[in-house]
Amino acid sequence: MLAAIKAGDVERADRLARDHTRQFRDSFIDFMKENYATDMALGQTHAAE
Repeated sequence: MLAAIKAGDVERADRLARDHTRQFRDSFIDFMKENYATDMALGQTHAAE
């Protein structure tokens, strides 16, 4: 992308920026779809009496 900007190739720089943004968005959405907290207790834990 930087090479395209330095070369003044606006169309290529724009395409690369758009592709990069899509890749980031897709990766972020995939990450958010995962459930890493399935075994995590969300309530208060009771101490042994």
